[in-house]
Amino acid sequence: MLIPALTLRRCLLLGLLLACLVKLADGIARYELRQAAGAVTITAAATGPVPANSLDE
Repeated sequence: MLIPALTLRRCLLLGLLLACLVKLADGIARYELRQAAGAVTITAAATGPVPANSLDE
């Protein structure tokens, strides 16, 4: 039994749409992670270095 061309085309388009949405969500998540890491780095730089004797506690 053959699969009708219209059904095959719909499934292919649905799969491509799903793949694009996953790729978009991954890109957004990577961007947000990069922004958060940058904010942590800026905050750590603004507070200054940690004194060496505070690490002994």
